[in-house]
Amino acid sequence: EDLEVASVREIGRLLRFHGQFQPAGTNVNFISVVDRQNLKIRTYERGVEAETLACGTGSVAACLVASARGLVDSPTRVETRSGEKLLVYYCRAGAGFSEVFLEGDAKIVYEGAIVPEFLS
Repeated sequence: EDLEVASVREIGRLLRFHGQFQPAGTNVNFISVVDRQNLKIRTYERGVEAETLACGTGSVAACLVASARGLVDSPTRVETRSGEKLLVYYCRAGAGFSEVFLEGDAKIVYEGAIVPEFLS
């Protein structure tokens, strides 16, 4: 199915709460392999209980699974729902992986203050 029209909320919610993943549940990643260096990803995130704009751990997991299936090579660029592109580096080590790194922009998205009297 085309990633742009995938029913991320509906299918993601069904899989997130599937009995196999209980009691904690799981995030659900939908991926599309563009070519050997590029993936697109959409993620239904537990706790958020909706699609999230980017998920670093999901992006890394998607790259490792796609690599294990022989679909992509390191480094792999991952385009998230927000349009941001993450870069995932990894080394195949037999049936596993080593030296796994995630690279992407770091941005301040919120600033706040803790009022000491509210802590007691």
